[in-house]
Amino acid sequence: MRNITSTAESEFVTMLAAHQGLVHKVCKVYTRVQAERDDLFQDIVLQLWRAWPAFQRESKVSTWVYRIALNVAISGIRRKQIATQTLGEQQYQIPAQQTDKSDAADRLYEALHQLSAVEKPLVLLMLEDYSYEEIAQITGLTINHIRVKMHRLREKLRTLLQTN
Repeated sequence: MRNITSTAESEFVTMLAAHQGLVHKVCKVYTRVQAERDDLFQDIVLQLWRAWPAFQRESKVSTWVYRIALNVAISGIRRKQIATQTLGEQQYQIPAQQTDKSDAADRLYEALHQLSAVEKPLVLLMLEDYSYEEIAQITGLTINHIRVKMHRLREKLRTLLQTN
């Protein structure tokens, strides 16, 4: 086990308190059931904790948190897909637990669940008002690619929201 100073631990707790909202948003976009959200949140926090000593502060903390959160969420989906490929159709009939009171928010999250793993982070970051440059830094995509994807995603979301 490595030594983490109490100052570093305190800084981490303060950082997490300031940015836990965006971690919760990532969890809600990538999972439908509260228990899965809780597990994903815990996985993301663990990865943030492991990466905290190496964080160089060359980017904004929120950019760093998003990058780790999205990577953990996407890799979790890949692991889950591999594990559930052998399960029958009955596995997918479990109803989602609803915790949001807003119909508009419910419809938006339902539309987001229909997007691909590549599309979800782009929309999430767009909804958080990140610039194309910041989205490029977080996702590793080019700015031009993001512009094209964003245009297509806006149209796709409009269609999804109209049908839901």
